[in-house]
Amino acid sequence: MQLASDDPAIVRRTQVVDLARSVPLGVILPLETSVLLTIAIKHFDAPGLAKGLIAAASGIGLLGSTVLTAVARRSLRPSMSIASIVIGAGAVGFGLAATGSLVLYVVGVIIGLAALSMNVPLLTATYERNFSPLDRGKRVGRGLSLKVAVSAPLSILMGAWLVEHLDRWWVLALVAAVSASVLSVLNRLFPSEPLGVVDGQRAHPRPRFELLREDRRLRVILSAWMLMGFGNLMLLPLRIEYLAQPKYGIEASAAMITMLTVAVPSVMRLLTTTFFGAVFDRMSVFTIRIFLNTLFIVYVVAFFSSTSMVGLWLGSITLGLAFAGGDLMWMLWVTKFAPPGRVADYMGLHTFFTGLRAISAPLFAYIVIEQISLGWIAVVGVVLMMLSSAILIPAAIRDERQRRLAPAV
Repeated sequence: MQLASDDPAIVRRTQVVDLARSVPLGVILPLETSVLLTIAIKHFDAPGLAKGLIAAASGIGLLGSTVLTAVARRSLRPSMSIASIVIGAGAVGFGLAATGSLVLYVVGVIIGLAALSMNVPLLTATYERNFSPLDRGKRVGRGLSLKVAVSAPLSILMGAWLVEHLDRWWVLALVAAVSASVLSVLNRLFPSEPLGVVDGQRAHPRPRFELLREDRRLRVILSAWMLMGFGNLMLLPLRIEYLAQPKYGIEASAAMITMLTVAVPSVMRLLTTTFFGAVFDRMSVFTIRIFLNTLFIVYVVAFFSSTSMVGLWLGSITLGLAFAGGDLMWMLWVTKFAPPGRVADYMGLHTFFTGLRAISAPLFAYIVIEQISLGWIAVVGVVLMMLSSAILIPAAIRDERQRRLAPAV
């Protein structure tokens, strides 16, 4: 049976549609990573719980991704048509966020961002079917590069808009709604197939926890990712707190916040995503993860240890490098692990655990920041990242040794 990745027409159409999708995703990226939370702080003066929920919104979607995967299996419809419907609902959520009250803003943002992240296993399974493993990282990297190319200038414009027109913040929520609507249409054009039933198993809405028992290497990498991810996701929203709140001695404008949290990292992602795509196609997953963990540690130390522009810029640049590799790694690593036809199940388990930490880490951060200093929270994050790398080192050594010996076998 011919694979989708063996058909040049399908590969070409997948690449074109994926590039087109990257434009609305690039518009949404600064909103998701910085602008929506900045609005909550600057305009609504939102309490910690509201800010934590906004920061955790993508995690809520990831937590529900296994349910969506089960629905897609049972429907027998092309997987990306299911994703299209979900993102259409997200567009409605962003529209709701623009209506004015803090409660509707928080609820609408949660719906919108959760819808975007919920369909990740369906997208990854489609990449696995439509792109060859020989150049999958490079092809997906092209879309990621375009996404950040769009997001970098827009983040500056959105930040400037908030500085000049904070009372018209709702315009940016409507921009998110329109972008999600366009993304919904493009997802329907994405070449995809039904997920189907695996080995006669029922399509359960729960994650496939039995995979942890069956696959030791999966247990290792998910354990390490939980430690690293919790430390990282705990600190990401606190960058905005650190820059915005007067008590930390910076009190940056909305324009400067979006510059340091979105524009600078986006430029670095744009410059290095292609490089990391080539690295992903050639190196061990464990080795890449350790390298990226090291970059995240450097960013945390540089960003949160100084109020000077030098430290903040160095941290933001390093974070952009880490994100460039991290985006590809997070999206595609299961395609190197999962047996044929099981990518969505592996990714569903991965996104479930990502969702757990994406919800708990920001909420934890906003709770404990009232009790301990932000500096100590950063120390905790660094320790978790170092433990994550320590867990991965033995597996990385084994994989690299096998990779070197493989040609001689």
